[in-house]
Amino acid sequence: MSHHLLLATIDEQARPLSIRVLGAYAESLGVRTTLLVILRKIAPFGSPVTFSASEIQQLTRFLESEHVTHVGFYLMTASLRPYERLVRALREAGFSGVIMAGGVHPTLCPEESLVAGADYAVQGAGEVPLGLLFAGAAPETIPGLVWRKNGSTVVNPPTEAQRLPLDDLPFPIFRFDTDRILVNGKLQRLSWTMHTRYAGWNGLLYDAVTSRGCLYRCAYCCNVYRSPVRRAGVDRVMRELVDLRRREPRIRGVNLQDDSFFAGSDEWVTEFCARMKTEVGLPFIVRMIPRFVTAERIALLKSSGLRYVTMGLEGSNRINRTLFNRREDRESFVKAARKVLAAGLPLSIDYIVHNPYEREDDLREVATTLNALPRPNWWIVALSLTSFPGTPLHERCVRDGTLTRFATDAYEAMLNPSRPGAYHTPDFWLDLITVVLRHVRPELGAKLIAAGPGNAHATETVRRLASTMRLTQRLTSSVQQRVPRLARGISRVLRLLAGRRAGRIVDFF
Repeated sequence: MSHHLLLATIDEQARPLSIRVLGAYAESLGVRTTLLVILRKIAPFGSPVTFSASEIQQLTRFLESEHVTHVGFYLMTASLRPYERLVRALREAGFSGVIMAGGVHPTLCPEESLVAGADYAVQGAGEVPLGLLFAGAAPETIPGLVWRKNGSTVVNPPTEAQRLPLDDLPFPIFRFDTDRILVNGKLQRLSWTMHTRYAGWNGLLYDAVTSRGCLYRCAYCCNVYRSPVRRAGVDRVMRELVDLRRREPRIRGVNLQDDSFFAGSDEWVTEFCARMKTEVGLPFIVRMIPRFVTAERIALLKSSGLRYVTMGLEGSNRINRTLFNRREDRESFVKAARKVLAAGLPLSIDYIVHNPYEREDDLREVATTLNALPRPNWWIVALSLTSFPGTPLHERCVRDGTLTRFATDAYEAMLNPSRPGAYHTPDFWLDLITVVLRHVRPELGAKLIAAGPGNAHATETVRRLASTMRLTQRLTSSVQQRVPRLARGISRVLRLLAGRRAGRIVDFF
């Protein structure tokens, strides 16, 4: 019997990297594979993601008409309950094929991920378990498989057999007009137009990974591949990107998604840079770990096409060390950030907000850290702290009895601070850290930090500046969408006006 595998993900954007990777492996085994992106906004607290009768009917018709035999889902914690509802609806509609799930949540909570109506879940990397399932192997012989035996759930432990050499994996699926997207209640082909509309960066950057695993062991996170970090050879990476340019010339850059890309050896980075420039010729984005940042590496990467850097600050020294289990500190972060900015590269800084364990001293320290950075080429991406089950952070929160203090809910409001009555970072510090500091001179930043929320004038100043700067961003974004050529000039004028207003405020402190 021929198989047809439908691999699906539920997400806010069309960014199905995980199912593209796994789908390519399935196709290398001779299994017909179709990808499905189900677009859904992250649900606010108490407003779960649901599916309409029309959507279920469209999906069921597709499964039947395309003779789909297996359905696999990539699950984050926030997609577990929507997945559970969808499995129930598909079974009620008559789908009798195999249903399974893998990804972050099955790795964190394997038993919970084997929902009613589903046949399997997979803990850890999915290629080997998937291949063995299609080969007809007995469930008890498949590493990482979660299955049922005599009414009980069995969790086979993950093994080294799941850690395939990255050089041996096929290039991820990246194609259009073959796969599907469910958006605005309609199941339709995932065309290039749909991709550019719903993927990040307007769909113009290709998501790539050169390694699996992460050097960090952050208490709030789960990396499916864990340690040690494994890296593909530069030759394998170059072949993928050269093939991409041949097949899809509309791509304008590469978004390297590696958690530990910058932790590679100097030899690997040097070869990567030389060949990226001569063989691929596309600009790229990387995520950096502060302690591995050197001026020499930055210069090398920039010369080969590096155009944008993401790096995590996350919290104060106390929070990072005692709560997050992060080895970086504010000194290593500032040192690395200054090197990135000195090279003229934009820097996106991840920072975790709405943390019930934070104190005003932590917030003041974070603001002081950011105020030490040269302006204006950096900004903050604020993420609401979420306690994911199966993580060390969650275990601590259960012990401390703090789960209900989180503004997010891992299952239905992941990263969405919407729980009534929960802890939120005070507005003064939230606005100052995430919006205002990068736009004002360090001397004004220092005065606002020193004054703090107890100073009525400082509080009103930060509120007004944040409001003005958010308006500037909205106007710039609107112009960018309608008249891209004017956006940069208008943004400069608006920032200049906001800066002059901020400059006049200094005298009040």
